Amino acid sequence: AYIENKLKFSPYIQDAVVIGDTRKYLVALILIDEDNVTKFAQDERIPFTTFQDLTQNPAVVRLIDGEVDRVNKTLSQVETVKKFALLPRRFYAEEGDVTPTMKVKRRALETRYADLIRTLYRD
Repeated sequence: AYIENKLKFSPYIQDAVVIGDTRKYLVALILIDEDNVTKFAQDERIPFTTFQDLTQNPAVVRLIDGEVDRVNKTLSQVETVKKFALLPRRFYAEEGDVTPTMKVKRRALETRYADLIRTLYRD
């Protein structure tokens, strides 16, 4: 939770789930902050039509990479996030991603994004 909270201090990151217990390094699933990333995209004249377009845009990925790097500089070596993925859709309580009070359901997300997590651990 400590690392996730540090990531969420970024205006561009709405939520983050850090995974890595029993693994050789930490990875993060990141949900972008739609309002702030949309404003960034408009300011940078980045064309997009959907939330997923934003998450796949190289400039947005670089933006979030910079935010992750900034947080990593404040962490010890074992705490640093080595790789991350931007989630392609918002969290929905009715789909089991979060509780009605918007708390992340970690296991549900780890199951839903198991393939994505596996790709983050490929060398």
